[in-house]
Amino acid sequence: MESISLDRIEIKQNLVLYHYSVSDGLKLFFKSNVMFLEYEQDMSQVPVSLLTVPFVSCMAGLMWLTNCKVFVDEIDKTFYDSFFRIRRAFQDIFYYIPLKGQLVPSIFRQNEIAESENSLLLFGGGVDCHCSFVRNKKRIGHICNIYGWLSSSQAIDKVDESDCRLTGAFAHRMGVISHHVRSNFASQFNLAEIDRRYRVSYWYCFLHSLAFISIAVPICIKDGISRIYIASSFSKGRIDVRCASYITTDSEFRFARNGHVIHDGFELNRQDKVKILVDYQKSEKTEYPIQACSFNDRNCCECEKCFRTIIEIVAENGDPRNFGFLVNGSLKDHWERIVKRDIALWGVDKERYYRDLARKRMLENYGIIKDKEFVDWFLNFDFDKAKRDGLKRYYRQNFFSILKRKIRERLHR
Repeated sequence: MESISLDRIEIKQNLVLYHYSVSDGLKLFFKSNVMFLEYEQDMSQVPVSLLTVPFVSCMAGLMWLTNCKVFVDEIDKTFYDSFFRIRRAFQDIFYYIPLKGQLVPSIFRQNEIAESENSLLLFGGGVDCHCSFVRNKKRIGHICNIYGWLSSSQAIDKVDESDCRLTGAFAHRMGVISHHVRSNFASQFNLAEIDRRYRVSYWYCFLHSLAFISIAVPICIKDGISRIYIASSFSKGRIDVRCASYITTDSEFRFARNGHVIHDGFELNRQDKVKILVDYQKSEKTEYPIQACSFNDRNCCECEKCFRTIIEIVAENGDPRNFGFLVNGSLKDHWERIVKRDIALWGVDKERYYRDLARKRMLENYGIIKDKEFVDWFLNFDFDKAKRDGLKRYYRQNFFSILKRKIRERLHR
């Protein structure tokens, strides 16, 4: 049976280093044997049994997929007990993949944190977390942004720096405490190999939410916080969800007896959330910038996700410029050009659900929406035909490079 062993945890004030070893059969899934978490606080007084929780959470999906053992010296008893329920919740989602493996601690520690109204919100800067902040402002005293794609603690990354800056600025404006954690929790894995071998996206299906929640646990222990909010990515009624972050998985997470997680906003679809933000921005009469663009230091206003968010804001008669989407000229002219150029690379089928929600709200609000030129263009645009035409152009223009890539892939199988 294959294994992953946490050999030791090294704490250098705010830097936590996890030195681990893996058996030969698992080495192809890793790019490193050290995971690091760089906090903004000294973590030397946090119990080792709780510092172990992020390591176990990051390795959990691989343990389940490979049916291996994960050995650790100490583990928080509350988390250990909840870990079985977390695995069962993942198994319900991924019913077609057997999730096995075994977590083997040498010592259990029964830690306890006092129950508190003070809460921490995991904060990525997008629609979901901003909606959760607005809905729970009175309870949230801390927001935490986590970046997991660094190669080392010395690495400099513009997205990481931007996330830190934007999180801090938002926290200062709202009068809450900000936290930013730098890590290699995602980049330590050979994700391409895991994804290829098990036909899943390890980041999307097993890693991100467990990592985010668990990495916030030492902050909670340090600052006396017993409740972590994570914003929902999906809403009730969706039957196509195969994602790590789901109400049935996140809500099972427990630590230090009273520590727990609230998966917030599952009853709302994305258009509902945008309405809450537009209404809030209008009531506050000030700009409310959000960061919808993933892995970028700004909203590029050229990708599908920026487009999706803009149509959702317009559908609620909001001005995208008030939310950090800086488009010169008319929205219609801008997006007509971008869609024609890039639609071949967009997930038109995947994002149909969100476009349909926006279309419904545009029709309901048509009488009060100011930018009717953009709305009329969107409502009458045939995305399926544009996608087909775009793919034909893309294949014609890139025929030889696509052929070369497919030959290389075949040779390396």
